[in-house]
Amino acid sequence: MVIQAGSDLAIVMDEQAVIIGLAFGNSELYSKNLQALVGKNWEETVSLESRIKVQTLLKDAKESGASRLRQINVAIPGAADLPFLCAAIYLPNSKRVVALYRDLREVSLLQQRLIDAQQTIELDYARLRDTETRNRILFEIASSENIIIDSTHFKILEANARFVEIVGEPIKKIIGKSFLDYLAKKDLDTVREALSKARYGSEKIECTATFNSTNMFLIAAPFRSANQALILISMKVFQDTEITGVNSSQALALFALENSADAFVVTNLQGNILSTNHAFRKMIMVEKPEQLLHESLEIWLERASIDLKVMLSNLQAEGSIKLFATTIRDSFGTFHPVEISASAMTNPKPCIGFSIREIGSRIRPQYQVGQGISRSNEELTQLVGRLPLKEILNETTDLIEELCIKAALDLSRGNRVAASEMLGLSRQSLYIKLRKFGLNDPSKENDLEQ
Repeated sequence: MVIQAGSDLAIVMDEQAVIIGLAFGNSELYSKNLQALVGKNWEETVSLESRIKVQTLLKDAKESGASRLRQINVAIPGAADLPFLCAAIYLPNSKRVVALYRDLREVSLLQQRLIDAQQTIELDYARLRDTETRNRILFEIASSENIIIDSTHFKILEANARFVEIVGEPIKKIIGKSFLDYLAKKDLDTVREALSKARYGSEKIECTATFNSTNMFLIAAPFRSANQALILISMKVFQDTEITGVNSSQALALFALENSADAFVVTNLQGNILSTNHAFRKMIMVEKPEQLLHESLEIWLERASIDLKVMLSNLQAEGSIKLFATTIRDSFGTFHPVEISASAMTNPKPCIGFSIREIGSRIRPQYQVGQGISRSNEELTQLVGRLPLKEILNETTDLIEELCIKAALDLSRGNRVAASEMLGLSRQSLYIKLRKFGLNDPSKENDLEQ
């Protein structure tokens, strides 16, 4: 009872280390797997790496009466090994060996958790070092002049090669010097205010200043490192325009277009977006212009490819379109009635400029067919009793067909190729139906042959 109370599991063996009995001090350990150890040699009950430890425990117990504590693992068939802290005692009078086991499963679980936590920390640290290395490389090889300053005194802590080149001083002289020392006096208050806003805010601040006798465009972005508030400043030489061959008045026009109240989109000849202004991005609920680059304009049109094909075909034929009525669908599925004017350009490279004006609740021009339908209804009513129902239905089909063709021609502004695509008809079928309803234009009959 004393042995049982002093350990989680006690094993009694003869001098040959054959197990002759078990005593469970911890009832949670009781299982048929452990009961099956009776009759086996002690070494056979442990894992391979623990067998040398068992031999040492037996040797120490027989030589000195009691062994030191050693950790061993009991092998359980079809299950995980059980970890124990074990000591062996030799009883010379009865020539028995008693092994006292202390359950280490909780300790082993804590050890495994500690190992997992250490591995996670090491992995996160490795990722942090990789990110820091990448950022350091980008900081150094960037085409702009980059520096890092403290947010309190605006002293320069780090600078890339481009900054050192434009300043013309050794890096040792630059580090620790106030960034404001390189600015023109007229810009000190403006830049100091911008840096203060960056320090107490979380968004980047933009401004222009004369830096070391050069007009520069500055972007200040706050961040924290090692519990210190810092500011990253990226600078670029400021010019009226970066487009070759564009004079100052044309540059002003470009800036005005970017800030226009009407949306403006530039695409290639296939309708893929090359540039957008702020009004268009606001209309479709997209924040960054990069998200729209090379996307087709038809994505945002109500009738998708139909509207775009109609506009492109008219642009190809006429060179420009005016007040094309359609609807823009934004990122959240909301529809905005608009009028689109566009013109195709070839210089400096082939492209199309779309000016898009939101018309809100204004009534969109539509093909008026109400009066024709009324007259046809009266005519059809008069046919009841004179003709069989089948023939009346044929008359109705012809009426609907004619109205649909007129609507398609109206939407496509008389472009028969686009109208045939809207209706899902071949051009030949459309021309036959135009002749049937007397809608054909003799001046365009040669389109069929082309």
